[in-house]
Formats: sequence, C-alpha cells, structure tokens
Amino acid sequence: MKTTLILRDDLVRKAKSRAALRGLTLSRYMETCLEKSLQEKASDSVGDWLHTLPDLPDGAVEEVEAIIRSGDFDRIDPEMWA
Repeated sequence: MKTTLILRDDLVRKAKSRAALRGLTLSRYMETCLEKSLQEKASDSVGDWLHTLPDLPDGAVEEVEAIIRSGDFDRIDPEMWA
C-alpha cells in the first residue's frame, strides 16, 4: 500500500541513514520500526490503558448510574432491530 506521511526533515534524514547502514530501503526500515513499535504496545498488560483515562468530574459516576437505573437501558428500540 502506498501512503503519504508528513515527517520532520531531520527525522527522515536519520531514518535514511540508519536504513542505509542496515542495507535496507527507507520503506522497509520504516516497516520494521513500525512493526517493532506495535509489538511493544501489544505486549503491554491489558489493564495499562486504564491509567491513561482522565479523572472523572465529581458526581459523574452517580449520574451515569442514575441514567442506567432510569429504565431507558431496558427499553428496546424496534427501529434499531428492523
């Protein structure tokens, strides 16, 4: 697949240099770097993303629970299932 990325010039120069030292094209080197980065993220524990969530404002949990208890979640919208 071809795609266009907007990257800093200094970053591309460094990547080209490292690719050349390894005997790789820039495209192949970028693929390798992206694969490595994605593998590192996949190995993070499942719960780590919870720490990245913002703090909730006071009363937000109670507000959501009240909405759930109101009965709107028990009602089925026939148009959704048509």
